[in-house]
Amino acid sequence: DFLSKGKISVRTVSVKGSDAPRAIVTGVVNAPPAKVWKVLENCNNYKKTFGRLIMSKLIKQSGDQFICKVVVDMPFPLGDLSGVTRATHKVEPGKEYSRKWTLISGDYTRNDGSWVVRPFDAAGTRSWVQYQVHAEPNIPIPGWIRTQAQKSTLPDMIKKLRAAVKKIK
Repeated sequence: DFLSKGKISVRTVSVKGSDAPRAIVTGVVNAPPAKVWKVLENCNNYKKTFGRLIMSKLIKQSGDQFICKVVVDMPFPLGDLSGVTRATHKVEPGKEYSRKWTLISGDYTRNDGSWVVRPFDAAGTRSWVQYQVHAEPNIPIPGWIRTQAQKSTLPDMIKKLRAAVKKIK
């Protein structure tokens, strides 16, 4: 199987009424879902975990609701993109961990997405991980940057998640 061999799937899906597609990245992490979740549940760590971020900060938490601010380092000559999102965390140990967010404010007309983590094998020692995002920045993004994101930046998120999980004791 493609994913079980460490491959990463990247695809885009058209979104009705939007020029920007939804990007979907899927991979397997060699760790139990609860361990992977330790990396994904705290947006304060995103800057050091995922790179390409100037800042990532938890602004407020109330129950399963998390408000986070993230600033993305865009390539020259584009300006950096800032966004404040509201994420809902859902934790079902042994089944699924998810973080689903929507835009509150920032340099986007739309920014919603999710991280979902599920057991990949029967023993629960490996995790199926999927990241989805549909972001429409307030600035036009050249096609070459979008292509670069699909080919490099998005798969790197799974690779960097794998590396971050290995560092957890």
